Amino acid sequence: MRDVLIFMLVLCSGLFADEVTRVIKINDGDTFMTSDSEYVRMLGIDAAETYQPGGDIATEMLEKYISGKTVRLVRDGPDKDHFGRLLRYVYVDSLMVNAEMVKKGYATVRLYQKHLKYQDSLEQLEKEACRIGKGLWAFNVFTPPSIELLKEKLAKESLKDSGVISWIDADKHIGELAVVEGTIVTTYLSDKVLHLNFNEDYHRYFNVAVFTTELYKFPAHPDEYYRNKKVRVTGIIKGYKGAPNMVVKDPGQIEVLKQEQ
Repeated sequence: MRDVLIFMLVLCSGLFADEVTRVIKINDGDTFMTSDSEYVRMLGIDAAETYQPGGDIATEMLEKYISGKTVRLVRDGPDKDHFGRLLRYVYVDSLMVNAEMVKKGYATVRLYQKHLKYQDSLEQLEKEACRIGKGLWAFNVFTPPSIELLKEKLAKESLKDSGVISWIDADKHIGELAVVEGTIVTTYLSDKVLHLNFNEDYHRYFNVAVFTTELYKFPAHPDEYYRNKKVRVTGIIKGYKGAPNMVVKDPGQIEVLKQEQ
């Protein structure tokens, strides 16, 4: 029995053995290709796409850290995402590049699963980078990771009730930190995202996205809770697939208003 247990421990540890490889191509600020023809999605972080504001800068920074270099890939949970990319922490010598991208303000924290080993550390680095305006935090690229930091940013920009905009005008404020008011008319909860839509034609009009890994902070059955509610949503308006969109991480970003009698 003891020999069987030892064998199982060795087998399991082998499944999560670190991998050493060389980086041959940078796709964007959180994805790259290795000399083994594997695509790697850096675990626990999210950078702007190359076509989005700040995406070119994030890509350049990742190139600086790892392009052409030998890296060590460390697994923490699922092996691959739904695109078939390896999910890994990336090290150059002793430097964890995932954490460095967050620390310097070129990536934000994005949790694809709960209970990541370095979740707390990454979130702390993100809050500090946001608070002091490091890297892309100096611009409206990322939404502050907590409602407290969001309120600080709103106060600095003196955004009061006069700054509230209607959902119908959200497309005129892409790239801005704003408070958007409207009624959520439809909702959809997929395996990965909760969609809150302000018009049935959500492909064209303002919508809000909450990643399911963040939903533990929100009310139970959030798709039902927010449906048909008049709300004010605070965050950065971005364009996504032709429609104005806002990603929400904290329930404090969604204020449910009293219904008119």
